[in-house]
Amino acid sequence: MLDAAPRVLITEWIEGIPLSQIIREGTEAQRDRAGHLMAELHLSAPERAGLLHADPHPGNFRLLPDGRLGVIDFGAVARMPEGTPEPIGRIAALALRGDADGVVDGLRGEGFVGRNEQIDAPAVLDFLRPMLEPIAADEFRFTRAWLRAEAARLASPRSPAYQLSRQLNLPPSYLMIHRVTLGSIGVLCQLEAKASYRAILERWLPGFAPVA
Repeated sequence: MLDAAPRVLITEWIEGIPLSQIIREGTEAQRDRAGHLMAELHLSAPERAGLLHADPHPGNFRLLPDGRLGVIDFGAVARMPEGTPEPIGRIAALALRGDADGVVDGLRGEGFVGRNEQIDAPAVLDFLRPMLEPIAADEFRFTRAWLRAEAARLASPRSPAYQLSRQLNLPPSYLMIHRVTLGSIGVLCQLEAKASYRAILERWLPGFAPVA
């Protein structure tokens, strides 16, 4: 995109390898580079531009010859003039530190847990920590197998995670962030991309303090 106004959008033609092609036949280096850039776009755009690209489809991204990420199709964009909500980073950091009570307090304050809802704080921590595995270490490789395992854990009625999820709410203000995050993770798993995702959060996610 070259320039924009409320009624006019000026774009340019870009040459690059579509992420859909990299998913099919890309090298490991291309996959890792694309994954790193996708994550950085998702985390940095709200702070840098006050916007969130809301259609993380592989066809909407290109790996350019100079190593940058080309982004197309701005038809679905969420306006985030205040950036990413600070509680997201703060609660994630608390979970990585094992502060179960702090996590529940944070979730309750944002409306994920009802004001009068009685909930098992250690169980909430057990529910969240597998989802945070990609940022628990210096590097992580997303895989289809990891995504399948998480989907099964959360979807099986016999799973403790499924039972606990029924006690949690998704506040409307977090709906778009949640949808885009899931979509982006899906692309990273298709790429099977390895990167320093925690460092990206430490740089761009408000409230996410460095983890010792």
